[in-house]
Amino acid sequence: MVNILLVEDECAHVDLIQRAFEDHGPAFRLTVASCLGEADRHLREKRFDLVLFDFLLPDGKGTELLRNVDLVSSCPFILMTSHGDEKLAVEALKAGALDYVVKSAETFSTMPKLVERALREWQLVEDRKQAEEALRLSEEKFRAIADYSFDLGLWFGVDGELLWANRAIERFTGKTFEECREVADHIFSSIHEEERRNIRDIMVSALADRTSGNNIPFRLHYQEGVFRWVSISWVPIYSRNGEYLGIRANIRDIHDLKRALENLEEVNHELDAFVYTVSHDLRTPLTPIIGFAQLLEERFHNQMDESSLEMLSCIEQQGRNMLALLEDLLRLARAGYLERPLEAVDAGGVVREVVLELHEKISQDAIDIKQNPLPFVHIPRTLLKQIFENLIQNAILYAGSAGNPIEIGGNRVAEKVFFFVRDHGPGVPQEDRKRIFEVFCRGSGEKKTGGTGVGLATVRKIARQYGGFAWVDETPNGGATFWVSVDEEGLLD
Repeated sequence: MVNILLVEDECAHVDLIQRAFEDHGPAFRLTVASCLGEADRHLREKRFDLVLFDFLLPDGKGTELLRNVDLVSSCPFILMTSHGDEKLAVEALKAGALDYVVKSAETFSTMPKLVERALREWQLVEDRKQAEEALRLSEEKFRAIADYSFDLGLWFGVDGELLWANRAIERFTGKTFEECREVADHIFSSIHEEERRNIRDIMVSALADRTSGNNIPFRLHYQEGVFRWVSISWVPIYSRNGEYLGIRANIRDIHDLKRALENLEEVNHELDAFVYTVSHDLRTPLTPIIGFAQLLEERFHNQMDESSLEMLSCIEQQGRNMLALLEDLLRLARAGYLERPLEAVDAGGVVREVVLELHEKISQDAIDIKQNPLPFVHIPRTLLKQIFENLIQNAILYAGSAGNPIEIGGNRVAEKVFFFVRDHGPGVPQEDRKRIFEVFCRGSGEKKTGGTGVGLATVRKIARQYGGFAWVDETPNGGATFWVSVDEEGLLD
């Protein structure tokens, strides 16, 4: 039911309009007011879907109803004028009326259709207002999120023009977005001259090829007058209909992080050098200790009792254990970063080489080695060999009863390479799995073995050097599966 307020003081006109609505059907309910006061009372007491009002009323002009902004915004108002009052009608439209009609018998008879059209137009207007308000709120939220971002956000158009930047541009460069646009080469002018051309060429190429990129470092001139290290990442952006709009870039301050990493690298280098020096120096006295213990046993074997021989044997064995530990520490210190080889290394060939070198121990313990296909990987062969040597030797130590197999395999998933060595021994307790790769960690539930507790730490160090990880899972039906991952991003053949 459409509720209509008719504000009209001429009874003849009211009768014609009422008759027209009655003939049209029961879809409309008409309320009549003959003056402004009565109309105002009705509007305050009841909600109407549309208001038809005459210009001249006994107590004033009908356009005075339009002064109440809240009422005008709640429903459409249509002005009824006499011939020659179009100027007043235009003023009413400016004041907020939706439409106007010129009074005539024909107009009164078609009033229901005019009202239906007005209601449709009003609905379109309301829908547009809601859409505009939703868009405004969305833009406000986007701008708030973008402006209060710690990073500098940029939008480069398809021709390389800087189309947008968030407020962080002032914190980074000391210039507003408008000031930055006025400078030739805009944001690129603030890049250190040693990296400026390279970064500009990268972005021009990315715009042309519609490609994305991540964490490209360079130095940016800050408002304090100093250069700081930042990194830029970007992605191509498109409209909903697929139109290419350019590139959305993000610049992040990495200065403090870069300095911290450089300091950490220096500390690690000093630590590795210290471990190498200490391990090397400690090996020197061990050689004569082991040698003299062997010489004493050879020369005076027949003159010593069993207890003395056991002590000499203990000295020699402990010396050899210490020597093995120092050798492992040296290997850990030497397992620094080496440049990746241009050609991928055959991991399967490396495993076969390691298995051949350990053949005597494998045969002695009656262990079955099952080697699955292994992917090629861009890691120096020497370091890859250290990984498999440590993992396979560890599996031999904990393989369990004779005849249990050791499985070796791997696969490639996107730009990651994974290797595993699986045994079927006692496994690694859950509480030890996070610290099993720490130096000298032997595990709370392990039996006494000949290991030094350094091999797995070496595996983890090598994996980390090449963007990967090392971890251990439980083997189904008992045992441990050691995993190593390596990042091969941008290195696929």
